[in-house]
Amino acid sequence: MEPSVPVLSSQYLMPHGHCYLWTPGLLWLNVVPDLLIALAYFAIPAVLVYVARRRRDLPFNSLFVWFGIFIVACGLTHLLDAWNVWHTAYWIEGFAKLLAAAASVPTAWLLWRALPVLMAFPSRGQLQQTNDSLARANRELEAFTASVSHDLRSPLSSIAGQAGLLELSLAEHATEEQNRRLQRIQASVKQMSELIDALLALSRISRQPLQSESIDATAMAQETVAELRQQNPERALDVTIQPGMMIRGDRRLLAMVFANLLGNAWKFTGRNAAARIEVGLTHDDSSVTLHVRDNGAGFDMNYQDKLFKPFQRLHSPNDFGGSGIGLATVSRIVERHGGRVWAEAKPDEGAVFYCSLPDDNGPSKT
Repeated sequence: MEPSVPVLSSQYLMPHGHCYLWTPGLLWLNVVPDLLIALAYFAIPAVLVYVARRRRDLPFNSLFVWFGIFIVACGLTHLLDAWNVWHTAYWIEGFAKLLAAAASVPTAWLLWRALPVLMAFPSRGQLQQTNDSLARANRELEAFTASVSHDLRSPLSSIAGQAGLLELSLAEHATEEQNRRLQRIQASVKQMSELIDALLALSRISRQPLQSESIDATAMAQETVAELRQQNPERALDVTIQPGMMIRGDRRLLAMVFANLLGNAWKFTGRNAAARIEVGLTHDDSSVTLHVRDNGAGFDMNYQDKLFKPFQRLHSPNDFGGSGIGLATVSRIVERHGGRVWAEAKPDEGAVFYCSLPDDNGPSKT
């Protein structure tokens, strides 16, 4: 009578090598491919993890998880196949196959669900056609911007010149009302000129290529604050800048980000006798987040959707000057770097502006 085999026992089983009659050529012909297949299967989830971390915008997280489990289980079955040439871990191999089978069902289902999204991805030819169209549109926009700039500046120069001549001709004979009106004309001309400059700068941001490099963000913030102090020597602000901040990106464009964010903080703390500005940087797995905090005028978060759009102002021009282009410029620069920008604030309690950028430098050393 044959002995019964206890459940989960391999006591009376023989390794696969007996089936190969321990023939070396046949044995290694099966073992080496199993090991190579297992190694490849174990490497695939590492690629999936890398893709998922670098491309968080892809809508395939669940698919990546299940596909990773399925691939690892398949690799484990091949590894155990090689192991069982000399050993008898058949129960473990069976459970590994059961895991692979269990993971294969949701993997296949998620693949079918993802098929419309995958098929909707543009081909290389479609991308090239889109890029060519964008390049043509950018060239037309550049020509249009230059033309508009010239056409707008000409009448502005004429208005400014005529206002200056009128001021000279009136001289000491001008009444107080006449002087007030002349000042308003000159202020409006100056504001319009600054607006044209801001629009030109905003239009150039999308066209100029990025020159990425490692940047000492602490030094850049300190230089910006020094310029603001030089322009407004009468202001006494408490400015705190985190040491050792490093970011990566286009130096010229990121300098504009600092200029706009710190310039805004400087401007909106103008009515606070104990004004404070703080600049800092935090790291997460794949990005750095720069923040500029102030205790100035703040704003109502109900209107935050208007904050980063051109010409959208949350305060009256009579209270705080500016072109209304600065934060739109910040948003466009940060988006060009593959990041995002957002803000938090309370009226009369200050605001915090955040810029998240891809991190290729690792944590800063302070």
